[in-house]
Amino acid sequence: MPTLRPAVPPPLRPGAVVHGPGSAAVDAMIDRFVTELQRRGFRVGGVIQRNTGAPGDCADLMELVDVATGQAYDISQHLGRQSQSCRVDPQGVAEASQALRRAIAERADLLVVNKFAGLEAHGEGLADELLAGIAEGIPVLTSVGSRFLNEWQSFTGGFTSLISPDEDALWRWWGAHRLYDDLLHGVEDAEVRAITIGAKWIMVETDGTTGAGIGLAARPQSAPPPDPARWAGVGLAGLAAHAARSWDPQEAAVGMAALNAHYNRPDLTGSAANGLDLFTGMEGRVVVFGAFPQIARRLPNAHVVEMNPSDGEYPQAAGEWLLPGAEGAAITASTLTNRTLPRLLSVAEGTRVALVGPGTPLTPRLFRYGVAALAGFVVEDRDAVAEAILGGGSSRSFHRHGRFVTLHNEQN
Repeated sequence: MPTLRPAVPPPLRPGAVVHGPGSAAVDAMIDRFVTELQRRGFRVGGVIQRNTGAPGDCADLMELVDVATGQAYDISQHLGRQSQSCRVDPQGVAEASQALRRAIAERADLLVVNKFAGLEAHGEGLADELLAGIAEGIPVLTSVGSRFLNEWQSFTGGFTSLISPDEDALWRWWGAHRLYDDLLHGVEDAEVRAITIGAKWIMVETDGTTGAGIGLAARPQSAPPPDPARWAGVGLAGLAAHAARSWDPQEAAVGMAALNAHYNRPDLTGSAANGLDLFTGMEGRVVVFGAFPQIARRLPNAHVVEMNPSDGEYPQAAGEWLLPGAEGAAITASTLTNRTLPRLLSVAEGTRVALVGPGTPLTPRLFRYGVAALAGFVVEDRDAVAEAILGGGSSRSFHRHGRFVTLHNEQN
């Protein structure tokens, strides 16, 4: 039987933010996007153009900044002492080229060249570096003015994603499949104190430098409970990597509990609202993934999607048919473990999505991927929760030993 390759995000088509005359706002948007990705732990390489001179002034007008090092390369050159006209300095472009090729050699998570313009349209400038990044399968991001749109299409052979000049559109291009790596980048490694595995739930406990962490995840029913000794000596980051990389459902669930041991810490604060209450009063269609307790009473008109549907419930395949145009969607955190969440988010554009359940990672990192609210659980009495899990209880058996916490995306 062939060895399964790790679960990695699918390849991205080269992205081009399309704009009209003037690109300052787009340049600034791409700069913010790159800065946020780097803050989250992604490795971004390439160059961003920054114009520093006054309009009509060639002096110090253009420079390319290496986003990995902050090194600036002056790419403007006077045509004459008395002239305000300037041209691109070949030396500055050569230095920028080296920065790009270094990023390609180091397999950056993203290669950015913030402008595909006249030089690149004619095969000059940084065109070779863009093609090299595309050929290596590295996600490539640039911007292109509408006047060069045909040249960009020809340059990429039509294998491209055209992005509107909007930050949400840029994050949709980046894609929800990358939320696993995003979550993993935020994990601080720590020694794992215990892994508790019951018939229905998994709990990971750790003692870190910032205090104890306790995380939960629903256990897939596809196989018998694994022996926790299987992960003896593995640290928190190593366990969490299973959530991002493993196709084994049991490993992925342990990894998700490890992620939550980092994010759902005892000192976390937020609203105590029940996740399903977020949809009370909605007039449009509400889709609920997972048969939550008392769902009929809380949301009597909900369209419930279940793996093993009962009368009046929809099968899993119906989710992608029901989500487009829905006003709200409550999605069980188990979709993170079974890897169906990215696809659901990709078809839920315009829908207010809440990720709900004790296995929900309570971190704003998820907001950029189309999640409007996170309704999770913080354990307060670890011994009582461990006892309930080992007893094979459902989540209701340990609710009183912790507290519900809901985080809202304030931009929605």
